[in-house]
Amino acid sequence: MSTTSASSWLTPKRIPALVAGILGVVLLIVVFANADQTQAIVLGLGGGALIAAIALSITLNYQGSGVVNFAAGAIAMYGGYVYYGLRVNGQLFLPPIPNPLAPIEGIAHLAGASSFSLPHIPVFITLAHPGQGAAAFGTFVQQPAMPVWAALVISLAVLVLLGLAFHFLIFRPLRRAPVLAKVVASVGLFIVMQAVIVLRFTSSAKSVAPILPSRPVHFPRGVSLPSDQMYLVLIVIVVTIGLWALFRFTRFGLATRAASENEKGALVLGYSPDFLAGVNWVASTVLAGFFGILAAPINQSIDPITITLLIVPALAAALLARFNSFIVTMAAGLGIGMLVSWIQLVSNKSWFPKAGGSALPGLTDALPFVIIIVVLALRGKSLPTRGSIETIKLPFAPRSKGAFPATMVLGLATIALLFVVTPIWRLSIVNSLVGMVICLSLVVLTGYVGQISLMQMALAGIAGFTLSKVADAHHIPFPIGPLLGATAAVVVGLLAGVPALRVRGVNLAVVTFAAAVTIQNLIFANPSWSGLKGASVNSPSIFGFRFGQNDPWTKLTGGGKGLLPNPWFGVFCVIVVMLLALAVVNIRRSRIGRHMLAVRANERAAAAAGVSVSGTKVLAFGVAAFIAGIGGALSGYRFGSVTAGYFGAIPSMIFLAYAYLGGISSVSGAMVGGIIVAGGILTTVFTNWLHISEQYTLLLAGIGLIIMAIQNPKGVAGAIRDGVHMIRRRRDAKGAVSSSGADSVPVEVAV
Repeated sequence: MSTTSASSWLTPKRIPALVAGILGVVLLIVVFANADQTQAIVLGLGGGALIAAIALSITLNYQGSGVVNFAAGAIAMYGGYVYYGLRVNGQLFLPPIPNPLAPIEGIAHLAGASSFSLPHIPVFITLAHPGQGAAAFGTFVQQPAMPVWAALVISLAVLVLLGLAFHFLIFRPLRRAPVLAKVVASVGLFIVMQAVIVLRFTSSAKSVAPILPSRPVHFPRGVSLPSDQMYLVLIVIVVTIGLWALFRFTRFGLATRAASENEKGALVLGYSPDFLAGVNWVASTVLAGFFGILAAPINQSIDPITITLLIVPALAAALLARFNSFIVTMAAGLGIGMLVSWIQLVSNKSWFPKAGGSALPGLTDALPFVIIIVVLALRGKSLPTRGSIETIKLPFAPRSKGAFPATMVLGLATIALLFVVTPIWRLSIVNSLVGMVICLSLVVLTGYVGQISLMQMALAGIAGFTLSKVADAHHIPFPIGPLLGATAAVVVGLLAGVPALRVRGVNLAVVTFAAAVTIQNLIFANPSWSGLKGASVNSPSIFGFRFGQNDPWTKLTGGGKGLLPNPWFGVFCVIVVMLLALAVVNIRRSRIGRHMLAVRANERAAAAAGVSVSGTKVLAFGVAAFIAGIGGALSGYRFGSVTAGYFGAIPSMIFLAYAYLGGISSVSGAMVGGIIVAGGILTTVFTNWLHISEQYTLLLAGIGLIIMAIQNPKGVAGAIRDGVHMIRRRRDAKGAVSSSGADSVPVEVAV
């Protein structure tokens, strides 16, 4: 080969692939030199196959509709539960739609008719009954209600209907919507599917009988692999080859590829992007759900979390393949699974990093995040952006008028309520106030600058755990402790903001979501950092006056009993929310706020106007992280401790839902978002007044998020604001008509 031909082949775009290939070969040589490590690599094929299947679903979905589906893992989990319900109990579960007659029951109960009840919506449809079973080794074993083939056929039919529903009800109306709306809709779908499963089956794991034979298959060097995992890998390979052939040689595949590049061109050529998107939605849903059905018996159990969070490594695999190559997606998914299994093996080695005497947790979860960061660093600006016909602007960020007097009035009214309401309502007010702080951080980052973040609760957790360390271990007093915690959150937030200089939109959402999972498992689950059951947080105090949530407060007059939660902690939260709200309002009014909105609207135009796009983004990440850190400190004071379960990836998703529902582009929207958080004021209204169980909070939030993304991206606060403006315009119009009528006095003409 000549020098010229070699240099023409070794282009900058091929250098990362070449380096990755060399490193992969070296790694394989090192690993396969040891039989134990070879066994670990082979055992990782099963998990890698499931990761690859979910990644294939994501790639297929993106090719067909331009949506990076964050709910792909949840769909796989949902399919597994559909099969479980049919196979074990012969029942097809229905989504837990709240009883529409519940408000009538609630009103009747308030009136004193506690025994009054109305019909409820069915929970299950029984299609078969379990067999009698028999006692075996002292345990009663119940026979399955339905054969494998029947349960599998019905499950696949349900998945087809789900795919059609997702397309027609959610993502078809969002075809011309901005990236943010599509991301929050998929997040809403994630929340809905997980909430449905928790309501129907609880969060505990369910054992699943095997589908594929599981006898071990032996290979040279004493390496063996269960046959069910081998079959799963072979099925993934066959499906991958089928998708590759479909998209390369068939008219449908070529039309889908054309639409993914340019929907206008596809329309001109006579192809319907809607039809292509619908077919691909059905195919991707069936694909994810089918492999969720096959994988659950291999794991011997199924739960709402494990398969769902495989979305992170699956996104890493799809990102490696640029969302367009099925072969690379499959190979990346299998490779990630094998590397994860290898890391689990070497974690038992003496040289492996330790924390509290045990292997450092979370490194396997950090692997996809590292892969994503490397991919973005090498080719972030060349990542694909699917063509679309039209885009709609992000929700308008209004300038607040009369913010100071309104904040003072509402703040003082809330303070007064804290001293007169019952403990249940006092707790709900405090929960809403803390939720408002987290939502305010999203207003700055997403509402003002358009940067999609799925890690705000993880940043809040950084502040909470830091507060626990500096306050408990080092006895740093209030208010220095929470400020140090917020500063730690800023450092992490700025590091997370670095990828935003190269990518935006859905790619940034992938980065922040992977970062949240990594922080949750690598830091929060670290015993040396968080303890075995969480880290305690001392109550805040100043000049000897303790005003923590759990510090009883006795009325100054009449003795009285101690009030819990302490109303003075609520007063502290009100003051913090007032200060942060006014600060965010002033950011919107300032020159910095105008720069943020300019970057959100058009980065190139903003740069041409002299705005530092990179500086504005980094500043927004820092400010949002500080606000989220304050929210994390308040949350630590509220519970008296911080735990890994409260902070992390899924809570970050949920708070994006609350912020978007309330109105992610305005301070008033953050206030509404805080009201509707789980355990907040709206939850108490539902449970105490309307008798709707608190378990429905997340389900309603997910459904509301999807509806709001489709119908009104401005959120509840925006809808209220538009309604007020409409009333004012009509009033002004009526006033103008009456005024013109009064001025036109008839004049008599003398003849």
